[in-house]
Amino acid sequence: FIDGKRFSKYGVVIALGVASDGRKFVLGIYQSDTENSAACLNLLNDLERRGLPEVGLLFVVDGGSGLNKALNEKYRCDDKVNRRAIRVRCYVHKWRNLEAILGEAAEKVSGLFWALREAKDSTEAKTISDRLEVVLRDLNPSALVSYLEAKEDLIVVHNLKLPSSLKRFFTSTNAIESLNSLLEEDLRRVKHWKTPTHFQRWLATFCLQSEKKMLRVRGFHHLPGLW
Repeated sequence: FIDGKRFSKYGVVIALGVASDGRKFVLGIYQSDTENSAACLNLLNDLERRGLPEVGLLFVVDGGSGLNKALNEKYRCDDKVNRRAIRVRCYVHKWRNLEAILGEAAEKVSGLFWALREAKDSTEAKTISDRLEVVLRDLNPSALVSYLEAKEDLIVVHNLKLPSSLKRFFTSTNAIESLNSLLEEDLRRVKHWKTPTHFQRWLATFCLQSEKKMLRVRGFHHLPGLW
């Protein structure tokens, strides 16, 4: 899981990993004013230098353009044949995008959209996706474009053949957003750091403390099947 976060005048990109025993670990932080592709790529390169595998990775993202660009550049996520990592899009973020476009009409597709996440396999997911495209085409062309932009990243999770509990976990960025909330609570009273190094030391310290507060992934005993 990778996401950007701002603390006072400092911005960072944070990576959170999940181990095969269900525990969550902060893998790295990279200071940058925005979650741009260069910052994300530098974070990914740093993680690789410190031991992150070059292939066989699963990334869960909120759809930010900078991170998507970095993942494509480094892992060819859009290339179904040669990709070295799978990118899964957060359903919650994509639904918020669609709601903002559709307004009151969103209720006409909400059932189909969430049924897509709950599909039992990739065949059923494709059938639901096709129906969703037809409805969106009639309702709002802009909503259809928004959906198609994320379509492959939404459906790909069904190729992993995960149990329902893990499927829900890996189709949301809740894990890293919970981490960000913990960090915000710990650092909310701090308004000034002497230097960027001072800030990063504080942040790293509270990242380690936050690891102890994070619960294991529900259904973690199925995780080794991903390795």
